Amino acid sequence: MIKKLSELSEEIIKEIREVELICKNHDMLNGNIFLDTSINFNPEIKTLFLLYEDSRLVSFISMFIPTSEEAEISAYTLPEYRRRGYFKSLLGEAIEEIKKYNISEIIFVCETQSIDGKEAIATQNAEIVFTEYFLRYKDYSNDIRILNESQVKLYRAEQKNLEELISLSQEIFNDEYDDAKSMIDRSFEANNRVQYIALVDEKLVGMGSVSFENEEASIFGLGISPQYQGKGFGRELLMLILKDLKKEGIENITIEVDSSNKNAFKLYRGCGFEVETSFDYYRKSVI
Repeated sequence: MIKKLSELSEEIIKEIREVELICKNHDMLNGNIFLDTSINFNPEIKTLFLLYEDSRLVSFISMFIPTSEEAEISAYTLPEYRRRGYFKSLLGEAIEEIKKYNISEIIFVCETQSIDGKEAIATQNAEIVFTEYFLRYKDYSNDIRILNESQVKLYRAEQKNLEELISLSQEIFNDEYDDAKSMIDRSFEANNRVQYIALVDEKLVGMGSVSFENEEASIFGLGISPQYQGKGFGRELLMLILKDLKKEGIENITIEVDSSNKNAFKLYRGCGFEVETSFDYYRKSVI
């Protein structure tokens, strides 16, 4: 039996995490699948496909679809149920779903050391496009090194900041207007996300988001307007977010970075993050 869902209950999340843990221990993996559906550009898209045998979850696919251009796919199948065509069946269902929304490409996300994962992706004739590092904040020994002389002022964004944030997102990430609006709107609607803005001399110069799950905070969408880059504002923004999270008692903090973004990678390492694992991304057209 296959279930198709657009929202996750606590019970479903528990089932997924149990399968994930078994697979991670078997395959010696480190990462966690991102299950925050609030970031997907359309809340109606079914992004989770669950396959059950005798009422037990044995295989699943999860899709992360922040824009209308592509869907990132992660999957796990319990070791004793592999090579039975379950991944292929779930993938077929997932592709049919995204075609309804004219999404033309899928991205397979696979930890670099996952032998079975790469074997499954090889059957799809997908092309590797980049590697992403998953980093965790480790610098607990020192206080956050941002003092009163910081030029950046950090605020939690409000609905009134929407249009400014959309313009900034377009500048930083080259987002389309509708995609940027959808993502930011969803951040305001979700109860497990915070949208930050950074100001210098009362001018909006940067932004960053944090998603929360099980006492872990994941930083994403961090960026500084191109005209303000190279002035150290990115470092100040990140450190201020860390300071705000630590003030709330959160020290389990993660961030991801594309291997080609050497400046961001250097910044994150310099702010106390260490590489925990890496993910290879493979692209395939489905239309």
